[in-house]
Parts: sequence; C-alpha cells; structure tokens
Amino acid sequence: MITEIATITISAGNEEAFAKAMNEGGLAHLRACPGVGNVQFGRGVENPSNFAFVVEWASLEAHAAAKDTDDFRACRAAMGTTAVGGSMEHFALD
Repeated sequence: MITEIATITISAGNEEAFAKAMNEGGLAHLRACPGVGNVQFGRGVENPSNFAFVVEWASLEAHAAAKDTDDFRACRAAMGTTAVGGSMEHFALD
C-alpha cells in the first residue's frame, strides 16, 4: 500500500467552488479509480485556501495506471483551473 499526500492551493475567492466541485463529484471519481483503497479530503485550518488529499493506492504502479482512466480525468476536470500551487509525495506507511 502506498499513501499519497497531496496539497493544493486554490486562488483567493475560489475555495468554496473548489470544495463544492470535489464534494459533488470529483472525490467520487477519484474513489472509483482502480487501485484506490481510501480517500480523505480536507481544507486547511490555518490557511483555508489550502486543501489536502490523502489517497491510499494499492501500489505506485496502480496510481500511474489510474491517470489514464476516465474517472481520474473527471476528477482532474472537477478540480478546474483555480490551483495556484501544490505538492504531492508518496509514502510507504506502516
């Protein structure tokens, strides 16, 4: 199991629309990707323009393969074009 921790910073004024798009479809598409075991999503407390995704993947290869699926593309589309920064890293957690 590989855990992906990704953060994304949304441009000021677009945070509510981003959260709504993810909660009304984007996350369902991500959860439907082959190899996804669990998805957590949340908004920053100290900086509400930051959002976090914690995704458990069966493997790094499963994550790479999922990028070619309609569900992954639909999740990315739901994210829109309001991101102004972010990062992603994978972990092998116990």
